[in-house]
Amino acid sequence: MHIPAVFTEDNFDNIIEFIAINPLATLVAQTKDGIEACHIPLFWHNDHAKFNADVGSDSASNKSQGYLYGHFGRKNPIYQDALTNSSWLIIFQDSGHYISPNWYPSKAKTHKEVPTWNYQSIHIQSEIEMLEDTGTLKWILATMTAQQEMISDNPWSLNDAPSAYIDAMCRGIIGFRLPIDSIQAQFKLSQNKTVENINGVINGLAELKTNDAAEMATKVANQNIG
Repeated sequence: MHIPAVFTEDNFDNIIEFIAINPLATLVAQTKDGIEACHIPLFWHNDHAKFNADVGSDSASNKSQGYLYGHFGRKNPIYQDALTNSSWLIIFQDSGHYISPNWYPSKAKTHKEVPTWNYQSIHIQSEIEMLEDTGTLKWILATMTAQQEMISDNPWSLNDAPSAYIDAMCRGIIGFRLPIDSIQAQFKLSQNKTVENINGVINGLAELKTNDAAEMATKVANQNIG
């Protein structure tokens, strides 16, 4: 991924927080029939790792940065057709937001501004490891569910369903984990603009009065001012 230096995010805690907030990942694999992709929610788990590798490094030692976990439906061909001993690309991103040049005060003076798009994106490379025992599958499901059910006052858990039903559902899936071999993270949030233009972006977004715009305005403010 091309990342201008000003947009590089190398704080591992920020990256893991972003993954937790945006868990739906795009998994891309090279298969015998070409490139295949699927969309699956994942969660990060440290597995008692020691975080001593640099974010952005391609070193295999970056496996010390924990694992991503998820599961496929057994009818999903991607894991069956993926080439062995090949890297997968895992992409996390938000929806971002359009940024109008009209929001920059400098535009009114020079007219030397163009539209752009603010967004956050993380690329992780990994070699996948399949996990099939029922106990591990239940742990993956329970952990992912607990993370997502935090939004509820009455959270659902695996114990709410009959154990025989959960066992049957587990027979229809295969779990996996993805050791983090390398990370690239880009948080493009107007860092390349002057303070005047950054404030213009925040104000322009606020005037739209939408949830997405308000969220982006907060991100821009936190990144550059907060």
